[in-house]
Parts: sequence; C-alpha cells; structure tokens
Amino acid sequence: TLGNGFAGPAIQTERPFNVGQWIKVGDFEGRVAEVTWRATKLLTKDGQFLILPNSFISKEPILNYSEPTVPTRIEIDVGTSYLTPPNEVRAAIRRAVRDVPLVMPSLEPEIHLHNFGGSTLDFKVRFWIADYGTELDARDQVRTHLWYEFRRANIEIPWPIQIEYSREEQPVRTDAH
Repeated sequence: TLGNGFAGPAIQTERPFNVGQWIKVGDFEGRVAEVTWRATKLLTKDGQFLILPNSFISKEPILNYSEPTVPTRIEIDVGTSYLTPPNEVRAAIRRAVRDVPLVMPSLEPEIHLHNFGGSTLDFKVRFWIADYGTELDARDQVRTHLWYEFRRANIEIPWPIQIEYSREEQPVRTDAH
C-alpha cells in the first residue's frame, strides 16, 4: 500500500500518460480510464477494466501509443508466390492499402521484401492509423483488401508446401554370415 501511495503521486506528477490515451505496461494494454493515488484503470480492447497498482506501473516500462504523436504505425506480414516480381507485388500492396478506410492516406505505407521464405516472398507492410484502438480492425481491413487486390492482379498467396519423397528400403539381413 505504501508503494502505491508513493507511486500514485509520482505518476500524476510525471504524467507518462493521460486519461484517454492508449498505453502498454508490461504485458498489459488498454486505454487509460482513471488514475488514482493507488491504481490506474485501463479499458482493454476486450471491453474489460484492468486495474494496475501504481507500484507495478512504476517498475515497468510504459509504452504510450498516443504520444508524442497520435498516429500509430502498425505492420503486417504477407507472403506471395515467387512467380510475381517484387515491384508488381509492391504496386498491388500500395493499391490495396490506399483503399483501406482506417489507414491514414496522408502517410505513405512502407513495403519491404524482408525474406525469401520456404514457399513465399515475405513482405512487411507498415502503415499508419489515427487511433490505436482500431488496430485490430485496421489489420483486418488491410489483409482483406490485400486478398482481393491480389486476386484482381493474379498474385498468388501460396499455401505452405511440403514435398514427400518415397524410397524403397532394402531388407536388413539378420543372419551372422
């Protein structure tokens, strides 16, 4: 209780976050609903209140998604067939992301070919959203738009490929001679 008593005023004085901002403390994430001398109440994306003791918050790193700027950059990964040139894939990704309502059109998405996977060219797509609270919906919208744009452009998102080789085993002789 004493730890919370000292941590509460420190949090209210230092103001690492404010009511209404999205934060992550340790493994916990939510929108700040209330800050008292004893605890901070977060509203999670699942619509539940999470009460974190201020003594816990004072010992953990705090990630504030709302500062210093409101837009938040998020990313998704997508894999495409080796049969489509990377620049054609990038163009299709730009078209798809441009049409997503939750993506900020004023900030250009970043598209990087980051790996030659086992059965895919792996791209990392980074884009900006105005409210971190819409992060899951934004990821869903981008992935959905990518699927449809890839279909229109005849770009394949391959299934994982597994090749099985068969061989004939020679019988093992068990006699001593």
